[in-house]
Amino acid sequence: MDGLVCPLEVSVSSGSIQVARGQTAVLPCTFTTNAALTNLNVIWMVIPLSNANQPQQVILYQGGQIFGGAPQFYGRVGFAVTMPTTSASIFINNTQLSDTGTYQCLVNNLPDRGVRNIGVIGLTVLVPPSAPLCRIQGSLDVGSDITLTCSSEEGIPRPTYLWEKLDNVPKLPPTATQDQVQGTVTLRNISTVSSGLYQCVASNAIGTSTCLLDLQVIAPHPRSIGLIAGAVATGAVVLVVCIVLVAVALFYWKNKHKEEEEEEIPNEIREDDLPPKCSSATKTFHADASSSENDTLTSSNTYNSRYWNDPKANHATDSFTRFSNSNDAHQPPFSRSGSTSARPVYANGGHPSPAPPKTLVVTASTAPSPQEVVRSNGSVSRKPRLPHTRSYAVSQATLERIGAVPVMVPAQSRAGSLV
Repeated sequence: MDGLVCPLEVSVSSGSIQVARGQTAVLPCTFTTNAALTNLNVIWMVIPLSNANQPQQVILYQGGQIFGGAPQFYGRVGFAVTMPTTSASIFINNTQLSDTGTYQCLVNNLPDRGVRNIGVIGLTVLVPPSAPLCRIQGSLDVGSDITLTCSSEEGIPRPTYLWEKLDNVPKLPPTATQDQVQGTVTLRNISTVSSGLYQCVASNAIGTSTCLLDLQVIAPHPRSIGLIAGAVATGAVVLVVCIVLVAVALFYWKNKHKEEEEEEIPNEIREDDLPPKCSSATKTFHADASSSENDTLTSSNTYNSRYWNDPKANHATDSFTRFSNSNDAHQPPFSRSGSTSARPVYANGGHPSPAPPKTLVVTASTAPSPQEVVRSNGSVSRKPRLPHTRSYAVSQATLERIGAVPVMVPAQSRAGSLV
């Protein structure tokens, strides 16, 4: 019918095509039209899977000529049949991973116009698994837990992995745990029985690949066990010896420190007032009283008034002895001023019995030089020795004649502290 426009309709036989990498892929596309093919226009476009935002032209037929598309398809793409015709199918040789995407077949043939002039088809380039890499993670000693891993760098679709032991039935030990997606198998508490040849098979829709792993569990050597036991025993003995030595050293140090504290007793003598100057007679007395260079005069030209006034004290104290001087018995006693005093006379004409002469015992202490002791901190202490004492009796008259003045002298105990 003249002037009647028939609709143009495009159809594809399959919605998706899968092809192995390196093989040829044929993308089918046909259309129907009632008009002559003199004005036929066919365009193939692709939306790459790797970059969906940038559609690319694959091939173009227009005005009886064929034009190429994107550089990546140059020399590999063409129409399956000679144009012009109602079949707009194309082929792609030596397919690559980058060819994976969504392809569109757009057909125009004036004066026919159609609402369904576009056909869509998906292309997936499959890649078989590459040779997997098998590895061991963990120690190979008996009793350890180890993990066998297997992975392929390439594989579309993603491969799955299967581990098996080639010289054992069943293929894996009962305690093994396998993950076919991650490609791992875990062997727990391994023993020498676990040793052997293991194989990992990586597979997908278009191919398989394998790797082998030789597992050799290390058994403990008897000599190694003996060495370990000997090392442990030696370490224990050394530890015990060290503890004993430390305890002995600590005990010795504490005892030595205690002795040093007992020896180091403060000996402080406070001087309330300066002593009176000694006369020449006193110096002579000191020279006579000292028997040697190391003698110590405990009481020199000093006396206590209680020994003069209370003769009984001389009898009660072992350190003092009363002596009588026959020459002094007939001489009148001296007062502190040096003058004589008259003897009293009673009413009956009698005279009181003469008082016993007052004497003072001077004790001279002879002691050798103290022994020097070197302490751990570097200081030097002197260890006192027991003195040898000798007594000298001095009468009150003699002391008053030489000008002696009574003073209080602090007594010193044997340990060195003041009393």
